[in-house]
Amino acid sequence: MNATVAPVNLMEKRYHLERTLGKGGMGEVFVALDRLERSWVALKRVHIPQELQNDLSPAVRDGLLLSLAQEFRLLATLRHPNIISVMDYGFDAHQQPYYTMELLQEATHILKAASGHSVVQKVGLVMQLTRALIYLHRRGILHRDLKPANILVHQNQVKLLDFGLALARGQLSTDTVGTVAYMAPELMRSTPASERSDLYAVGVIMYEMFAGRHPFDRSSVNKLLEQIINAAPDLTVLRAPESLFQIIATLLNKDP
Repeated sequence: MNATVAPVNLMEKRYHLERTLGKGGMGEVFVALDRLERSWVALKRVHIPQELQNDLSPAVRDGLLLSLAQEFRLLATLRHPNIISVMDYGFDAHQQPYYTMELLQEATHILKAASGHSVVQKVGLVMQLTRALIYLHRRGILHRDLKPANILVHQNQVKLLDFGLALARGQLSTDTVGTVAYMAPELMRSTPASERSDLYAVGVIMYEMFAGRHPFDRSSVNKLLEQIINAAPDLTVLRAPESLFQIIATLLNKDP
């Protein structure tokens, strides 16, 4: 391990942040040493922008933190072979939330893992992903940010992760959140996220897996948005049996 990172105050009693694994709009992920369990974990710090915190009343801010704690508690109860295990959660000295997950050494995202493999092996990876979604959806949980980077493969086993945008079905929001390239057309019209919008993202990933490219033009955001809403994907470029064409076409249908 190298590039040591200074521990955060309220986490330092248990977790020592060793190095950064990655960062995005929702926060940062670190390799961390769990001093209590004497094991390595992945620790994600979820960023709540300081300007947002400053604009909230104390009551609203406390409600937001309580809601996040409840969501983390829910994620920590999930146990499925194709879902990353959330083991612990809390808040640091600056009231920024964090949670810890099992650390997957030398994992790769699903498209890279599928590259060069047979149709049967690719379908096997997709089936593992859909089993994870069935498990989540039956518990009223939507992922809302399905994309290859959030679907890792470790020793031929799919692990779905990064529930930073997960939402209980009873708390549906019309906020447009997620990664544009994998967002369903209805989300562009401020329709609430649903199980179907998660499945649309599976369709995009399957298309990429069997075509070697994204179904739409990503050269500009405007072109991408226009095609997601209006354009039919070209299925003739799919290198897959005919039986898969209809599945992918159905998943990518403009009508949820």
